[in-house]
Amino acid sequence: MPDSTIAERYARALVEIGQAQDKVDAYGADLSRFAAVLNTTELMGALSHPGFSVEERQNVLSEVLNLMELDLMVANFIRLVQEKGRVPVLPAIAERYALLANKLAGRVCALVTTAVPLDAALSDQVKASLAAATGKTILIDSQVDPEILGGLVAQVEGRVYDASLRTRLLNLRQTLLATTPDQVN
Repeated sequence: MPDSTIAERYARALVEIGQAQDKVDAYGADLSRFAAVLNTTELMGALSHPGFSVEERQNVLSEVLNLMELDLMVANFIRLVQEKGRVPVLPAIAERYALLANKLAGRVCALVTTAVPLDAALSDQVKASLAAATGKTILIDSQVDPEILGGLVAQVEGRVYDASLRTRLLNLRQTLLATTPDQVN
């Protein structure tokens, strides 16, 4: 079974539990925190290394979970994932969980590219504009690309909103090139 299918199943199960407990976002935050620790330390190796006994791996996981003070349900979920030998899939589970939780809450992520970093006020304006266009709550993931020259490009749910200076200049260039000398006069 592919990892994406496994991640989907586990994430969906935890989302359903989160819905029943009215803790979808809290569980997501805890799961995301654990996945971040798992990705930035040697913990992944310790939890999945066959050279360590099952008991040693469980002890390491218990210590980490105690230090992180995660919600008991999330901690038990992570223990279950480890028992099933799916620790390497945990980051994918956390990503899928976030997507499911956002969809459930009517939130969508927008990748916004600007020539310079967005300040808070402009970020809020972009969120409001995109929310009006999509009818959903917008979460902004911003990146900087000086080649767009100015303006912004936003990608939301497969749609691209291009208000960049580069695109406007290219469109102007195409218009000018398509204009014959007779049309200029």
